Amino acid sequence: MDTTAATATATEIPELLLRIRRPGEVALSSDGSRIAFSVSAAYREKGKQIETKLWTGEVDGELGEGEPGALPRFSPDGSRLAYAADRGHEGRMSLWVDGEELGEIPGSVEEICWSPDGTSLLVLAADIGADLAGAQSAMKIAEAGAEEQDPKVFRPAQFWRRIWLVDAASGGTKDVSAEGVNVFELGWAGGKVAAVCTEEPSESAWYDAWIGLVDLETRQVERVHTPKWQLQSPRISPGGRVAWVEGFSSDRGTLTGTIHVLGQGPVAPELHASSIEFADDDTLWVAGWRGAGTFAGRLSLDGSYEEVAGGEVAIGPRFQPQLAVTADGTRAAAAYEGPDHPPEVVLWENGTARTLTALNAEVAPNLGGVEQQSYRWKSFDGLEIEGILVLPRERPEGPLPLVVGVHGGPTGCWPWVFTTGLSHVLAADGYALFLPNVRGSVGRGPEFAEANLGDMGGGDLQDILTGVDALVRDGLADDARVAITGGSYGGFMSSWAITQTDRFAAAMPFAVVTDWVSFHSTTNIGQFDRLYLQAEPWDAAGEYTNRSPVYHAHKCKTPTLILHGEDDLCTPLGQAFELYNALVEGGCEAALIVYPREGHGWTEGEHQLAAWNRIRDWLARHLAP
Repeated sequence: MDTTAATATATEIPELLLRIRRPGEVALSSDGSRIAFSVSAAYREKGKQIETKLWTGEVDGELGEGEPGALPRFSPDGSRLAYAADRGHEGRMSLWVDGEELGEIPGSVEEICWSPDGTSLLVLAADIGADLAGAQSAMKIAEAGAEEQDPKVFRPAQFWRRIWLVDAASGGTKDVSAEGVNVFELGWAGGKVAAVCTEEPSESAWYDAWIGLVDLETRQVERVHTPKWQLQSPRISPGGRVAWVEGFSSDRGTLTGTIHVLGQGPVAPELHASSIEFADDDTLWVAGWRGAGTFAGRLSLDGSYEEVAGGEVAIGPRFQPQLAVTADGTRAAAAYEGPDHPPEVVLWENGTARTLTALNAEVAPNLGGVEQQSYRWKSFDGLEIEGILVLPRERPEGPLPLVVGVHGGPTGCWPWVFTTGLSHVLAADGYALFLPNVRGSVGRGPEFAEANLGDMGGGDLQDILTGVDALVRDGLADDARVAITGGSYGGFMSSWAITQTDRFAAAMPFAVVTDWVSFHSTTNIGQFDRLYLQAEPWDAAGEYTNRSPVYHAHKCKTPTLILHGEDDLCTPLGQAFELYNALVEGGCEAALIVYPREGHGWTEGEHQLAAWNRIRDWLARHLAP
């Protein structure tokens, strides 16, 4: 990126950030001549879905924006393009092929696979009313204009994820789901289906999923693997070999772990993988996390690995590194971004990379006001922790006021990306932003990812506090002007931190967890807290109360701005009210901002702008020199 271009002013930056466009999943035709990928806006209009358009064209020619669409999938011979779109029924994704809606699928499409001969498609669809994962907003799938349920009825096992077989010529549609089996993910090569399965369809059931082989003729499922932890990216080769990624994970769709092959066991455990695809019966294309960066390459099932791309960059969609590759492996493509590389689509061929798009060419040069650098320090127990320090590119000598951002998950990480949004907003106001990848983060192997199991708010909080102390000692941070923020797990941690220490001059937690007891009974992922707390909610003297910020809020002296989405199923709104009322009752300065029509975070443009400005105002009040 040309950082010599004029950098936008602090007042201009929020509006510019809303103009950033992000490529998502990328597909290449088998011969590498054609490409298709989705591009999403950074925001949505009030009450609407985020606009996602499908871009297509010749790899060596022109690329053009088309109709709304996502999940692009070329037919095996590259002549046809399938995708999902909600055109004509906003909120419900249906199957489209070459610009025409195909099939009669009553749910919302979440995955598409072509048969090897191109005559049919296998589609995974969620019933209308099913929950979306936390990384997808943690709201319910709903079709715009549908009549609201009145009264609202709640009962177990209402909304399933089912498998449908669609004839590519006629659109004839057949339900091929197994009775009583919910499918969260699948892989298909024309025979049996490899799937992540559960006996009931709730979002919480995902934590206890297993690998099943689905026979589409008999509609029977054979359970072939029960994991210790969680599962992602089930795949099956044309020859019937089955592989998947297994690891300790907090959120569906964001898992990182070890590659397993049925009948063989773990393969290349040093690779902290997120997604896989069979190249042939003996090799896999694999992508994943390495520290705060990503990698992608070809893995032989004997364990040998050849890298295609990697480094302090993000390859693939935000939460799941991913690579699209041609049949012969000579071309690969993916969404790509880094600290000095705005989100674009990149092609790798013959050991070289070229950028195919210019989605953010007009916006990015005006967002050159930040500098990102790696930062390492020793925590309380001698363990080295890594993070990313974001600084204003032009800054005065001496320490800066510091904002600590805690990522979600906890098995996520702060990656090397062009912008977190808040990074540019804070840098423009003269703040340093500290993004620590504390114990429990991905990218450093299973042992590190599991390091806060049963200890959320323990060693991980000490990682943050020792990191702040190190920054102060190194003359980078102003000891008296430190704030903390974060959402989801970061919302818990920033709420917890201010009840355990007076270290922070201000806090801005969002999408919070503040009372693990009530959280367990109101969230849609009740297995999450059992997994991470390693305790039971009925134990009144146990970790559910010991680790709940509300039980310690009377000690808090840190001015706290709480932000929350009204429709969040993952961290319900009551969690925010509990903390707010506990802080007010304890005499601590507090404010609660609730965003209607929002789930686990906020995506309406006006809400994003309003949140950024409220955070800026809160910091200006409480971190002023």
